[in-house]
Amino acid sequence: MKIKPFKLERYYTVNEFSAKYSLCNSDSEAMTINDLLSFEEDAKEKFHNLWLGYTESKGHPELRGDIASIYSSIKPENLLVCTGAQEPIFLFAQANLEAQDEVIVQSPCYQSLQSVPESMGCKVLNWDVKYAGNKPTFDIEEFKSMVTSKTKVVFLNTPHNPTGFHFSKEEQLAIIEIARANNIILFCDEVYRELEHKPEYRIPAFADVYENGVSVGVMSKSYGLPGLRIGWIASQNTEILEKVAVLKEYTTICNAGPSEFLAGVALRNRKKILERNLDIIKENLPLYDAFFEKYNDLFSWHKPNAGPVALVKMHFDTNDMAFAERVLKEQSVLLLPGEVYDFGGFFRIGFGRTIMPKALEQFERFVVNNLVKA
Repeated sequence: MKIKPFKLERYYTVNEFSAKYSLCNSDSEAMTINDLLSFEEDAKEKFHNLWLGYTESKGHPELRGDIASIYSSIKPENLLVCTGAQEPIFLFAQANLEAQDEVIVQSPCYQSLQSVPESMGCKVLNWDVKYAGNKPTFDIEEFKSMVTSKTKVVFLNTPHNPTGFHFSKEEQLAIIEIARANNIILFCDEVYRELEHKPEYRIPAFADVYENGVSVGVMSKSYGLPGLRIGWIASQNTEILEKVAVLKEYTTICNAGPSEFLAGVALRNRKKILERNLDIIKENLPLYDAFFEKYNDLFSWHKPNAGPVALVKMHFDTNDMAFAERVLKEQSVLLLPGEVYDFGGFFRIGFGRTIMPKALEQFERFVVNNLVKA
């Protein structure tokens, strides 16, 4: 197996912890263990008395029950707990695809959705985002025309990273109808699920409403707990899950017991966590609105209705990677250039953390000093 270097993760590995300010985080505000344990009266004592032996490979039964509560049709037996979202993405492809299989990937994307199938010899077709004005869209009719008798899996992501696009219920049903007619597996990265900015923007999990739907979730993004490294894969199709479970015995085998315990506490109290994280987003978004209105000759964006990320289009002739490197060097502000997604002329911003206003101030200093005409 030969796989391309992961551009996004490599960029973060090199730059994330050297930057004083980040304007491109894809997660929500994190918290301390003490803050998390304070949600339940006896949680601290239970955590201190936790047995540090091996855990069940599929995940602790109580944790699987807590995860199942997020869904309507998914039961604990329809879940496999993994390390982050990367492990289930990797293992699903390895377990359910073969060389020469044809897959469709919503693009731009988190690179492993594309590169892992490519590394296995699959034919990968990109269902590319289109921009109507500043608004990102994915054409359902175009998707339908891409499907053939050879299509085995469609890799989706909603709410979408990096554009901020989110499918409507009507679009979701149309995709499922096409997949069902062609016996296609729909694999959806749903790591931003439950972070819709208003309840009316919420759609069901693909695993809930399609018998061959596969949903991936994680504690990192909507819940702001990436340090736990807990994710999961869900599907009504138990054959798909079992294939992944068998391969997991070659990777992490089981999850960290302390992380599973803390993830359970968070999920049982997720409404409080989500309310806090949505409040941060709602406080940050107007700052971006004002900034991009003020500098509309230089940048444009479409404000998302879900998730904590969006793409910004640059209206000047500068390479986005070089631009991001210059901002980092001169102002210690981290941007994520579109080049890491093979999507030049854009950069990704985030708005799920409390540091964002300060980071935006520093970025504006760069803009004023270098881009605004006297």
